[in-house]
Amino acid sequence: METLQLIAARTNKPLEYFLGDAASGDEAGLAEVERLVAVGENAAAVDAAESLVARSTDRRTAAHVRVLMCTALVRLSQGVRARSQASAARAYFEQAGDVLMAAESLGWEAAAARVMDDPVSVDLATEALRRCRSLDPVPPTTEARLLAMLGHVLVARHEYQRAIDAYEEAIAVGANFADLRRLSYVYGNLSLAYQELGHLGQAGHYARKAMAIDETLQDRVLIAFGENNLALLIFKQGDLASAVRHAERSLRQLEEIGLEAGRANVLMTLSELELERSGYEAAAAYARTAVELAERLGENTNAGEAHMWLGRIAAAQDDDSAADAEFAIAFDRFDQTRAADWQARGHALYAEILEARGDLAGANRQLRRALAAAGRPSTYLEAARIAIA
Repeated sequence: METLQLIAARTNKPLEYFLGDAASGDEAGLAEVERLVAVGENAAAVDAAESLVARSTDRRTAAHVRVLMCTALVRLSQGVRARSQASAARAYFEQAGDVLMAAESLGWEAAAARVMDDPVSVDLATEALRRCRSLDPVPPTTEARLLAMLGHVLVARHEYQRAIDAYEEAIAVGANFADLRRLSYVYGNLSLAYQELGHLGQAGHYARKAMAIDETLQDRVLIAFGENNLALLIFKQGDLASAVRHAERSLRQLEEIGLEAGRANVLMTLSELELERSGYEAAAAYARTAVELAERLGENTNAGEAHMWLGRIAAAQDDDSAADAEFAIAFDRFDQTRAADWQARGHALYAEILEARGDLAGANRQLRRALAAAGRPSTYLEAARIAIA
């Protein structure tokens, strides 16, 4: 029995798995949920997992199923439900003394908190990684997975350099991720992070790797978000017309799928592109739709960013009062989610707008607020300060 318990702990299988046919029904159900999650059939995975949890008499099996259910719920952007399942699983594994699975459950709590736009997601992911690394030896597969989760929440908080460090470490630790879908997320977010830092060559490298995996998996959601990523990258490389085509294709695919979570990001890409070609009416329409969608889904940071785009569009049309009002709303939304990076960016952008109006005193006030929000000068803020000076 002690040997079986050791094997069960090392393989993350319930003890009943090795005790004959008594739990064969639960094991078959668990395998089916695993299969559905692996192939990306997330809604079906949630249904199967809920059914298995309801009928299973084994608490450990139920806890494992809850972790899988959380995975599917996060991918469906149902953060509240996902967090509840991960929390319940963690409570069981902590009681059972299973440090590894408790850490993994905590990692999924962090992922769910990210979906909910909760800044505690970074703390949860960091604690999950710490618990994993407290084991001897440290399991590399779980460590790589938790590093990737940390990277995801850091990208969501716009802490791009920290995210890149986490992702690069995850790739080094995990060597080759067995889960191609998870590897695609890593590559896609690495591309976005490198874009934000201005490293377009690296961004393109990872964007191509992500899209190759997405095409192999034929995952329409990943392909749609990959198109938006490519739109931003191509735009930064100077090809506006191609960028618009990729962004429009991304939005069309998300509408066909019926996925609303994350759609606000694509709408803001289109708003940015229309603003670039002075299509103010279309740019404002995309940004307003992004605001409505983000607020309905509880994506407060996205809502703030969309209001910021409305402010920039108003400023481009010399509507000073509308620009001021939109930036005020944006700052309030960023306050709600403690989005310090977006606060810093927003104040820096507003400073540029006020400088263009001739309000140098107001511009300098905004720049001081940007520096205070960032906590330290960034390349972007230094550029804004030089422009105002």
